[in-house]
Amino acid sequence: MSVRKIREAVQAAEGNARQMGEVILMIAQADEHAAEVIAADLDNPEMSFDKCFAALRAYAQKHQKGGFWGCMCNSYDPENPVIKVAADFYKVDLGAAASETPETQPLGRGSDDLDLMSLL
Repeated sequence: MSVRKIREAVQAAEGNARQMGEVILMIAQADEHAAEVIAADLDNPEMSFDKCFAALRAYAQKHQKGGFWGCMCNSYDPENPVIKVAADFYKVDLGAAASETPETQPLGRGSDDLDLMSLL
């Protein structure tokens, strides 16, 4: 439900807000808890995709070198600065899923490998 709400917000957004929304959607699809937090925040105008983009722009201006700052973000990578800025803006901890032990890690998070022997 949360991912669907975010996806609908992305489809309704335009320009920079839509691009930022696509990044947010990647985060939401990778982390269910993040999706819940972000979906709830979208009801607050101060937590919009536009405001998140403004936070990214401020980060970029602060970290630019030689008059330029750029970072490609076309897939989910929690170490990507764009993903980090968006996660910080929505106050979600991307490391929470990665820090779960394999015994408690829910399906769909972490490694894509499934140890069939653990099912016996």
